[in-house]
Amino acid sequence: MVRTRRPQTTTEIEAAQETARRGKCLQPINASFCRTNQTGFIWLEVTAQESSNFNGMPQYRFPTKGISQMKIRNVSITVSDLAMAVQFYRDTLLLPVEWTPVGADVVIGSSRLSMAAGDGFDGVHHLAFGILPSEFERAHEWLARRVSLFQADGSEIIPGPDDWNSRSLYFLGPEGIILEFIARAADTCTDSSKGDNPRILSISEVGLGVEDVLDAVATLSEELAIPNFYDCSSTFASMGGHDGLLIVVHRERVWFPTESS
Repeated sequence: MVRTRRPQTTTEIEAAQETARRGKCLQPINASFCRTNQTGFIWLEVTAQESSNFNGMPQYRFPTKGISQMKIRNVSITVSDLAMAVQFYRDTLLLPVEWTPVGADVVIGSSRLSMAAGDGFDGVHHLAFGILPSEFERAHEWLARRVSLFQADGSEIIPGPDDWNSRSLYFLGPEGIILEFIARAADTCTDSSKGDNPRILSISEVGLGVEDVLDAVATLSEELAIPNFYDCSSTFASMGGHDGLLIVVHRERVWFPTESS
């Protein structure tokens, strides 16, 4: 990712975030960026969608609070055992898998998880898959037959923060990746599936471990016009909207609900 000068002061950071919140991107945006460090390689592609008309002119902008417009189209990661990873997504989660010249793509609703063979890494990845609130109980039963679910306070059903209005199920995937099924109230009106499997809408969240959370927030706001969602601190921030969130955390933070990952 090519960086311009980043905001250095609190005032500059707030100004960059306000620019993003006001949605000053008046044309379609396709933004991609990558990150490499000891936690492995990850590449993201996000897309802004047309939101509304203003004085007869279509406006293209990233979301403000409560508006779901940012989509995560593709996430690319490396795995040390490609065949085992493919087997999990195909045979355990029953997701379509397509082989590619460099690896395999898992079709996750409107998103794709692209996997290529690579060296092992320290730390973990995190992805959340959006599901329908109307199918949450069915998804819980379906998933519990296939994987071991994490618990928090003695329950496998883990509510999100009040502002998120969501419920989640957490489990481990290939090579320790922390996966999540998340049902958001924002998707209440979406049609349910007609098959036996719960409908997975998309990759809803991607975890990003960084050295400096506020610096990353400023970069995402200034260069990609991605706004804060509801949370922003020196250790944890959520960026984007209900349909697509980047969960930016300090890379040494233990990922909830695990106790050590």
